[in-house]
Amino acid sequence: MTEAPALPVARHGWRGLWHRLRHAGRAHAARRHHAEQLYRAVVNQARRAVWYRELGVPDTPEGRFEMIALHVALVLRRLRREGLAGQALGQQLFDVMFVDLDGSLRELGVSDLSVGKYVKRLAGNLYARLAALDEGLGAAVPEDLPGAAGEALRSMLRANVYYGAAPTDRQIDALARTLAEQDRALARQQGAALCGGMIVWVDPGIPPEA
Repeated sequence: MTEAPALPVARHGWRGLWHRLRHAGRAHAARRHHAEQLYRAVVNQARRAVWYRELGVPDTPEGRFEMIALHVALVLRRLRREGLAGQALGQQLFDVMFVDLDGSLRELGVSDLSVGKYVKRLAGNLYARLAALDEGLGAAVPEDLPGAAGEALRSMLRANVYYGAAPTDRQIDALARTLAEQDRALARQQGAALCGGMIVWVDPGIPPEA
């Protein structure tokens, strides 16, 4: 009876494979940690009272989600510039955000059967905000808000962030300018620092008195 040929052994054997798997696991854990740091920074920024008190964003679960989604979208825009590492971190940031939202929905009393539908809708809203920022701010991060693009951004803010509210034009303009300034600040920030979980935020603009 002819014996089956022995399977080839990898050059570095099982020990090399084990080391590679351990390294991959550590890299994943580090990326997850950095994504959690970014998300905490986003939530802290989105909770600032100025958005709701001076800029007129509705202080509701929906309004707060909009502010979190806008800031996460800004970070995702910046992470695109960091290649595969930035994309991987962006996916982790997305995952961390929606794990948190899943828990928040359950705390609000949303049934298990409905949570998945809510999360899917919120994920769609996040991608819509990202697309709106791409259209309104552009890939080149303009120094100001040009006519048509700026109006597209303001229209999105009025229809979604301020849904059900009656903001002034000054409040909408101030929020649009702040988002543009934050986009430019993220563009200037070092990629290594951002991928390490650090974000430098700009202060929200206060609309001038009428």
